Amino acid sequence: MFTSEQVKQAFGTAQAKAAAKAKEFEAEARKVLEALGDRAQAELKVLISAAKSDTRDRIADLGAELEKLGRKVQELARTPVPPKDAAAAESGPNGAQPPVN
Repeated sequence: MFTSEQVKQAFGTAQAKAAAKAKEFEAEARKVLEALGDRAQAELKVLISAAKSDTRDRIADLGAELEKLGRKVQELARTPVPPKDAAAAESGPNGAQPPVN
């Protein structure tokens, strides 16, 4: 049987581990969103510069492309990123996949 002190200690340890993983995940998510934001911003600048000299039809096409880009960004934001530890557990020490027999 566990004592209440052991339960508190185990809970505290689990909570500390969860907090550390959450911080790791947050840092990774920030990196991904920052990179994605930089790419989207660069593409947006290109599209806007092209729109300055285009016709109404081309500008309408540009708007449609911007909507598609927005949907892609939203989808990427919703897609969870697998933790690095999971990929390492599935592969060998040098990143190679184990042989399948």
